Amino acid sequence: MNQPLNILFLASWYPNKLKPKNGNFIQQHALAVSKYCNVACLHALSSEQNELFEIEENNNEGVYEVIVYYKKITSNIPIISSYFKLKRQIQAYRLGYKKIKQQLKTIDVVHLNVMYPAGIFALELNSTDKLPYIISENWTGFLPSDPIKITTIEKYFINRIIKKAAVVCPVSEDLEKALKTYYPHPHFTIVPNVVNTTVFRFEPHIRGKRILHISNLKNEHKNITGILDTIKALSLKRTDFFITIAGDGDFEYFRNYAKSLRLPEQLYIIEGAKSYTEVAQLMREHDLFLLFSNYENLPCVIAEALVCGLPVLTSVAGGTPEMVNATNGVLIEAGNNKQLLLELSSMLDNLHNYNQKEISENASNRYSFESVGKQFLAIYQKVLNQ
Repeated sequence: MNQPLNILFLASWYPNKLKPKNGNFIQQHALAVSKYCNVACLHALSSEQNELFEIEENNNEGVYEVIVYYKKITSNIPIISSYFKLKRQIQAYRLGYKKIKQQLKTIDVVHLNVMYPAGIFALELNSTDKLPYIISENWTGFLPSDPIKITTIEKYFINRIIKKAAVVCPVSEDLEKALKTYYPHPHFTIVPNVVNTTVFRFEPHIRGKRILHISNLKNEHKNITGILDTIKALSLKRTDFFITIAGDGDFEYFRNYAKSLRLPEQLYIIEGAKSYTEVAQLMREHDLFLLFSNYENLPCVIAEALVCGLPVLTSVAGGTPEMVNATNGVLIEAGNNKQLLLELSSMLDNLHNYNQKEISENASNRYSFESVGKQFLAIYQKVLNQ
């Protein structure tokens, strides 16, 4: 019987003690792959600390996680700060890699997640240890609709990182198109974000007209004020609905905004951050998921909602048209409050026409650990056989 492959997840973002939800979709990919391979995850980030380096090790459901914190660079000169930050970060990755090698002994494939800046270390491993690497990319910064501008030095490294990759795996067709403007790599394979279907699952309940929005509550991204303005307009026409808004951003600001609109208090609740299991429970208690973002990639929260059987009303942003169709929801124009009002009211009247069990089954077949884990395993094997 063949031994499982040893895969190094090298991550630019990853959940850690400073940012517990940062890159949690990467952690979920690692857990999916761990069903078929031995997986170790490596992440490095700066921290306000006295020690030059601090190493944290975790065993997360069989995934060996190594987080290396390095002392923050304090120079006020941007060029010097960037240079020494990058140098110290690479040192941190080397320390973490040494720990992982003690655990796994050998690495078969490096799985780079969010290519910059961790991809600079992937280039080093490719050169020194001859390790092939694939890229999973989720960053909305590559999309024209994202206000973030990529610097010249970042473009230089991104081009080199893509060029040397064995396979590039964007999570959506939309992101693939954007990445091809940096380097027309011959081997692109789309692999979507993943959902833990033991946590997120469909459970039948008495249908109502309960709307749910979960996000980071960053208004320039998620357009929470646009949602609340529309809910106010909807409340002037009907009051047979309820909306829950929750997230780990400045929820107090949006509570005050709702009050300034004189939104009837019996129609809404706005709350702070929810745990993974709390989000899943909220989805099982609601009837419709709403996302009205100005820009997106392939939102995990939409995949999670669909797995729970919720029809989705979302703006066309990034990869959302690849997730939502007439059988599981409605697509609208980003920033178009009038269209949101019209379609939201229509969906509330027609929720009974959506087959929630079928929505859940179709989404589970696409986004489950089993489906996504097997896709990555096939890619690793193909890379090693080239």
